[in-house]
Order: sequence, then structure tokens, then C-alpha cells
Amino acid sequence: MKLIPEWYDHERCLIAWPCNLELYGSQIHSARKEISNLANQLAEEEPVYIYCNSQDIKDCRLTVSNQKISIIEVNLDDSWMRDIAPIFYQEEQELRSINFNFNGYGKYPNYKNDNLLSDIICDQFEIPFMNSSITLEGGGITYDDQGNLFTTESVLLNSNRNNLSKQFLEEELKKQFSLKNVIWLKEGLFGDDTDGHIDNIFCPIGNDQYLIASTKDKTSKNYYILQEAKELVEEYLSRSNPNIEIIEIPLPGEIQIDNKVLVASYINFYFCKNSLLVPKFNVDEDLEVYDIFQSLFPSKKIKMIETSNINYGGGNIHCVTMNMPKI
Repeated sequence: MKLIPEWYDHERCLIAWPCNLELYGSQIHSARKEISNLANQLAEEEPVYIYCNSQDIKDCRLTVSNQKISIIEVNLDDSWMRDIAPIFYQEEQELRSINFNFNGYGKYPNYKNDNLLSDIICDQFEIPFMNSSITLEGGGITYDDQGNLFTTESVLLNSNRNNLSKQFLEEELKKQFSLKNVIWLKEGLFGDDTDGHIDNIFCPIGNDQYLIASTKDKTSKNYYILQEAKELVEEYLSRSNPNIEIIEIPLPGEIQIDNKVLVASYINFYFCKNSLLVPKFNVDEDLEVYDIFQSLFPSKKIKMIETSNINYGGGNIHCVTMNMPKI
């Protein structure tokens, strides 16, 4: 039994169509256009399935013109596919899933449809699964190919998710996914509505390399959060592997839409076989980040995708997608 890193080949990509008007407000149509563009980019490299509420199907079909993209009618509460999709793993030569509990991040009352989606997806693609009573979102964990899973205490140990001890959760995750280590960072980005998902600050990319968000601005509330995270990961991983490399990815400068400051990160990207889809914020850091990614992945095309309106809702490219691994 093993988790399959995101840079491995994908069978397909799953996306949820933005539907939460309370969250997006007047930005929802712009967010949907960005989702459509993202889906079109993804469809060049892997099959794409968009899950959509019945009342939004017509709008979805008009906005998503690519006939290669499948649109599936389901009941949804929100659009963060990463958090509500199955957590896939490989057992022998079979794809399986553990479907964790989802509770609307412990703060939003409308989540029951989203909590059913992982079972629906597994049934659709005939993937064997088991349910877990642990509350866990896909954006709250990340993992490498060395048996290490990374998460944040601010999410998984939060009383609005689990009233369970750190030791219990660690042992359960190790047992469920045959892990060597669970590595706990303290928290995620300041102001992150998820209480600090790790997929905004940290990402393994293979070959003993790991990306971590960073800022040189000591007045930023994220400065010490990210410094502590880097030191913790570096210290832990280097015990067993002196060859690890931690690469800093700068946060974008402040971005506002309708006077709302966005919690934004380039770490929230998506691996494709021949490319990387990376958020574009139209700030000075875009070019610097492009150059870093291109140097890290010289054989891949780096595609910077406009996603500020998706980000207005609280997430980005990684949050609105889930890769289904190919076995």
C-alpha cells in the first residue's frame, strides 16, 4: 500500500465547477472562465472531468467549449475538489482509495453533498474504497516518494476537525498508507481560510527536492511562519537523507480584489506529464517564479495561468483539481 506522488503519471483530472455564490459573489463568472481555461489546458495532456450542480450545467456547457472535457452532474456545495475527492493509493497493481470525512473545514454549514462526492467518484470509476472517520482534506496533506507525509498541526489537530491526539492521528495515517514518517509543520499561510493547508506552503517534487514558500519581508506575518517551516522540514529530512534540497519559492506581492487581500501562493500548482500549470498573479514575482520552475523542470513547459478570481474564493489551481494516478 503506498501513496502515489503527484508528479507520477495521471489517469485523469477531476475538477468541481464553482457554485458557492456566498463565497465568490460577483467574481463567480470570472472564476468559472478561469476554471474553463484551466480545464482546456489540462485537457491537452490528460482526460478532464468537471463535476457540476444541475442548476449550473447549462452555464458550464456554454463556458467549457472543449468537447474532450466530460461534464458530470452531481450535487455540490463548493468547488475545492482537492479537499473532497478520494485520497488515492496503490495496493499491489490496483488503484484504491481512502475516503476521509469532510466537515466544511469545521466552519461552513453546507458541506454534506461535498462529503458524499468521494464515494460517488469511486463508484463511477469502479475504484475500491474504504471510509475513514478521520476528518482530513486533500489540501491538508502532501507526500513524497520516500514514505513521508507532510501536514500542518493548525489543520489536522484543530478541534474543528478532529478531537484526536497527534500520536493517534500519526499512527493511523502511518497504518493506512504504510508511511515511514508523518512530518508536522506548525501552520500554513496567515489568513488562510482552511486554517493553514500545507499545499499553499510546501510541496515535494521528486529527486530529493522540496519546494517551500518564502518571503524576504520581515514585516509580513508569513515571514516567521515560513522560516520556521523551512527549518523544521530541513532538520527532519536531513537526518535520513543528507542530499535533500529545499528550494524557496517567493510569495507574490499583495494582491487585492474588491478590497479583499488574497492568500496567494505559487506552490499551489498542478503537475502534468509535459508541463506545470502555475498560478499567474500579474505581479513582479511572476517572472522570477517562472524562471525558478523552468530551471527545476527543464523538460517541461511552464504555463502561467490567470487564476486571481479563483483565488478570490480562497484557493488556486491545486485546490480546484485532483489528479487520479495511473497504475
